[in-house]
Amino acid sequence: MDGGISRMEGQPTRAGIGSAIFSEWRRFGRFLLSPALPDRATIRPSAAIRSLLPLYLLDMLLMAVLIGGMAAAKAAGVKMPEHLLSEMTLGPALLGFIVILAPIGEETIFRSWLSGRAGHWLALLVLAAGAILTAVLAPKGMGSAALPVTLGIPLLTIAVTIAVLWRMRGRPALRWFQRHFRWFYYFSALAFASIHLMNFVGADTLYLMPLVLPQLTLGLLLGYLRANRGLWASVLMHALHNALFISLVLFGGGVGA
Repeated sequence: MDGGISRMEGQPTRAGIGSAIFSEWRRFGRFLLSPALPDRATIRPSAAIRSLLPLYLLDMLLMAVLIGGMAAAKAAGVKMPEHLLSEMTLGPALLGFIVILAPIGEETIFRSWLSGRAGHWLALLVLAAGAILTAVLAPKGMGSAALPVTLGIPLLTIAVTIAVLWRMRGRPALRWFQRHFRWFYYFSALAFASIHLMNFVGADTLYLMPLVLPQLTLGLLLGYLRANRGLWASVLMHALHNALFISLVLFGGGVGA
């Protein structure tokens, strides 16, 4: 028996794999009911993958139920608002943004700080300040006169962020944050779901709320991964989720990105 997976002749048995999957689902279920932040995430690739794969399977199952329910409602005559992607051409640039850049950016904004570590909070503030300065100071046009702002400020921001993370590495999570972690965890998922209301047009916010249940569910899964397996694991999970969603859009439609 190795890591909850039974092996025979060096290969995991089907029963062992199933046991590992259900064990991770149970851990997530317990975390969902009573979120607790460990002093430090276990970011070893082997541990992260053992958590990520069962949770990705759970994500696919939950998305199938939620999106299937929406499809059934649409078939029954419920008018659904248009998704912004229906008005866009899914070229390489947009696909790259959805599958790579969006997961990195959204995980940084909504979950990097869930570690409760002061260095991560400060690094996020530096990134936000750099983005605001770039937006405010950027001149119109993209000529050579714009380079000090459009290139210089982002590069300086990245350098300062790396310096902050390096200088404050190894510090434990803030105790007050750990005590109240459950509320930060739920808030993160709700904020993540709410921002995706902008994906839909043609209906009021109250009507749209059920349509972001996939994002709320995903946010809860990603928050669990971030707290226990590190930011890179939640970014990878997010990217896999978006890749699946885009595949559904390309081959028939979906509403889960």
